[in-house]
Amino acid sequence: MNIKSILTIKFTGIVAAILFVFSIFTYQFSDIFRKNEFPDRLKKRSKNVVTYFLDKNELSSDILKLIYDKGLNRFPNERLIIADSNKSIFFSSHKPDKIELDLMGLLFKNKEEYEINKSDTEYVSYVLPHHSGNYFIVSSAVDKVGHDKITFLMYLLMVLFFTSIFAVAASGWIFSQQALKPISEVVSQVAMINEKSLHERVNEGNGKDEIAHLAIVFNKMLERLENSFMVQKSFVANASHEFRTPLTVMKGQIEVLLLHKRNEEEYIKTFQSLLEDIQNQIQLINSLAELARANADFPHTSFKKVSILDTIIDAREELIRQKSKYKIQLEFGDFPEEDELIYTYGDFSLLKSVFINLMDNACKFSIDHKCLAKIIFNKYFIEIYFEDKGVGISKNELQFIFEPFYRSNQTRNVPGYGIGLSLVKKTIDIHRGSIIVHSQEGIGTQIKVQLPNSEHVEA
Repeated sequence: MNIKSILTIKFTGIVAAILFVFSIFTYQFSDIFRKNEFPDRLKKRSKNVVTYFLDKNELSSDILKLIYDKGLNRFPNERLIIADSNKSIFFSSHKPDKIELDLMGLLFKNKEEYEINKSDTEYVSYVLPHHSGNYFIVSSAVDKVGHDKITFLMYLLMVLFFTSIFAVAASGWIFSQQALKPISEVVSQVAMINEKSLHERVNEGNGKDEIAHLAIVFNKMLERLENSFMVQKSFVANASHEFRTPLTVMKGQIEVLLLHKRNEEEYIKTFQSLLEDIQNQIQLINSLAELARANADFPHTSFKKVSILDTIIDAREELIRQKSKYKIQLEFGDFPEEDELIYTYGDFSLLKSVFINLMDNACKFSIDHKCLAKIIFNKYFIEIYFEDKGVGISKNELQFIFEPFYRSNQTRNVPGYGIGLSLVKKTIDIHRGSIIVHSQEGIGTQIKVQLPNSEHVEA
């Protein structure tokens, strides 16, 4: 069942329930009013008639019978019984039935007013005080007009109920159709977008209502998808280039080597060149593997408490073992009193890879191969600064440095693949940290890494 039908059914159901309750209450209150009002009218009529003749001293059974037989305002099946102060019935418009006799007996005994309903006939009994004595009166009649009105009201409410339900259902269907029309348009536009048309966008309408908000969110998602596809294409193209070029060179070296026999020295020289190329390819593959691991949905539940001090010291020692010409100076701010402030929750090997990459870049691009790493601890974060005195990065290129395989113009002559900073950025993101780069051409670059300490981040 579609949303349009569901909205119509729910809206109609709510209105139907309200109308049903309203109709029931209207009918019930009207019937209660009729039941309370008719006995009062019956009593008032009989009282007025009897009092009128008592005041004129003309109360006689013949006159009263004439009034009840010929009366114009008489109720249907109206009957009257009157007993005097001696409890003797001296007038009855008919032969009293058992109910009337019982009411008269109760009236003689208790002298209290009674009202009962039996088979649509209303009975009232009361004592009428007069200066000539008390009179005991029992009057009854059928409220035909009242019953007819209640029956008419019932049919009227039923007709109005079903007519209203039909009108509400029709208007609800039209309303839901109009309300959901923008969504249908969005769905139609989305259905037209595929992997070849990710540049297209959904109409955002007035930009204010919920449908517009949905379109805006979807357009932002499309933009991210488009960027992801472009990055993926660029990644594949760059990776293919990085693999193809060295392999082509290696193939050429081997083909030249096989053209004719060489002496031992030439073979050794060629094999050393091939070995260096293979090692570079292995390094590239390892970097891609680390990048893929960082880009995976890394579960935070696998994070453990990691000491930033131990991690950066291990990273420094490993990098210096690999490249002894590098000079890395570590500086530390004031050590906190709480040990928790020097720890973060994360993955030791990934964080170590981050620090190795950043220190390697700083040393690689510095003229003197020096890097200064400063660690500052504060209440909420651990801040690590990496500074070099290298060629710097232009402002135009800063926005691209975290893209895979991107290399600035100033560093194209330096060995590398442009994967390191992309790996760094992704790893810092999954550790809920941030990275900020400040650089001036000809002066150097400072990279600030900020990680939440273990006291202010959940494991």
